[in-house]
Amino acid sequence: MPKRSNRKPLAALATAARNGATQYFASRAPKQQGASFGSTCSKQPAVSIMLRETAMHSPRRPKLADAPGAVQLCVIECSDEDTSMVSASEEQAFLEKPSARSEDLDDDKVSKPKRPSPPAAKTKVLFLDGARGLAAMSVVVQHSGEFWPDLHLGSVGVDVFFVLSSFLLTWILMVKFMKLISQGASYRTWFYALADYFQKRFFRVYPLFFVTVMALSMMTSDDRARYFIARNKFDIFKTLTFDFDYRYHVLWTLPLEIAYYFVIPAFVLAALGMRRFWWAGAIPLTTWAVYEGVFVFRTSHMPMRPHITTFLTGSLAAVVFVKLDLWIKATDFKFRWWHTLFLRATEALAIAMLFSVCFRGLLFNWVHANPAPPPAGFPYTSAFLAPIMVIEMIQPSFVSTTLEWNVLRFWGKISFSIYMLHTFIIQNHTVDSQRYYFDRFFARLILVQALATTGYIVIEYPSQLLAQRISRFLVEQEKKGPHGSVGFMALEQIDNIRKRIAGKMLS
Repeated sequence: MPKRSNRKPLAALATAARNGATQYFASRAPKQQGASFGSTCSKQPAVSIMLRETAMHSPRRPKLADAPGAVQLCVIECSDEDTSMVSASEEQAFLEKPSARSEDLDDDKVSKPKRPSPPAAKTKVLFLDGARGLAAMSVVVQHSGEFWPDLHLGSVGVDVFFVLSSFLLTWILMVKFMKLISQGASYRTWFYALADYFQKRFFRVYPLFFVTVMALSMMTSDDRARYFIARNKFDIFKTLTFDFDYRYHVLWTLPLEIAYYFVIPAFVLAALGMRRFWWAGAIPLTTWAVYEGVFVFRTSHMPMRPHITTFLTGSLAAVVFVKLDLWIKATDFKFRWWHTLFLRATEALAIAMLFSVCFRGLLFNWVHANPAPPPAGFPYTSAFLAPIMVIEMIQPSFVSTTLEWNVLRFWGKISFSIYMLHTFIIQNHTVDSQRYYFDRFFARLILVQALATTGYIVIEYPSQLLAQRISRFLVEQEKKGPHGSVGFMALEQIDNIRKRIAGKMLS
């Protein structure tokens, strides 16, 4: 009789020994930390956000493939996709979905060489793109004057832009700053991280704005008045520098957006500095934002002051989402049916209130009259947009599935160009003079998308690629060290002193 092979028992023993050693050393090994602000999620960042079925402090940290339903949320820098209004396209938030193939191999396969697993499939937070695309088209509808102009749906679209932009940028910076803090990053690393953040914001917004202003400067006074309601004497320098009296037509939102870019880093540092008492600042800020939204007059072509609460609402929603998601991970919280029912009821109420405010009826006619005074300017909608976004991020439903429609996502991709350039089509005399309604409708629909797509391909996308190249350059410079730079040497000396003092205090 042929001898029985000892291969399987030996393989089983080897597997058991390997698993035991792995668990032992994993429990004693320090957590890995990244080296620079430019490292991505694929390099095991010190801070990552796990959605749903993931525990942070479990005795044995499961691998991604061990949890079939786990979805890891990472921040990946990518230049060719968008998720915010004017916004964080090159610093995109993705849901990284791991491979379904299990890591546990059969005993008889242990001796075989392990094939490298395929790269994880990356799926964008697609519904945010769709929401932004819908908001951009609502501005087009408002300016066309064809559909219920008294409802001011364009103002709702602008609020969606503001909330989305602040939500995404705050979320991204919270993840990045948490990572830098966990690494004990130097002042120099922080400087490069902030420089990278601001240059990306500049190249996301300013190039298309600059080209639009150049096009206006080449037009006659009558054409400028037709397309951008430029009634005063055109001054290219004042227009490019956002002088208040030269913020023509849709250009009024850009300086507000850019101004809030400078607020977000300070807001994030304040939220992180409060640690577990973050709610002590969030509650009064939320109360103030609601009061301002209901009782303060707010409309277009106004300075930042009346619109600041709309941006803050998006940032507060991002803080709530990040903190809530970390709590879900730390406690290994599992959603039961009654939890999901509560979230769905809350979301349904927020959507119903949003529609009631936008269309000035519905629940206010069917259930109870609107207790708030009728809005003289923009209707207050950000308080309803924020919970919808947070709930859909945590427990997606048909709402996010609907907003993931390819057409809406395409509009979201080119939404900044739609917003900036649509007036050249809407107010065009040839298009506007079409006699039949559907001739005007389809001409505008097709030509606006064609012009916006051209603007995205020719201006926006190359600008984002340039920002990505600058980002890589900054990463390389940060890794090289000070190399005699007086300013950075001083920062390094201050940082070394800080670390020595901290070490003495700990000892």
